[in-house]
Amino acid sequence: MRNPMISAVITILLGEALLLGSWTIAALALGFLLLNTVYFVFSEEPGLEKRFGEEYVEYKANVPRWVPRMTPWQPEAQTGEPA
Repeated sequence: MRNPMISAVITILLGEALLLGSWTIAALALGFLLLNTVYFVFSEEPGLEKRFGEEYVEYKANVPRWVPRMTPWQPEAQTGEPA
């Protein structure tokens, strides 16, 4: 996944919300997720696309933002063969 630290914080908040039965913490987790999603979509990712170009676009298309893949993504080498 592209944002493991943010995903970990959201998972911890959701775990606390379940453990403590707190709708307030659940709402905080949702707000944290929404705030970070807006930031990544409108600020961070466009900057990374400008900096790294097509390689980042390919990476972004193959690696989920929040949820881990079940199998690792293997980018193709410059020759077009799997790395």
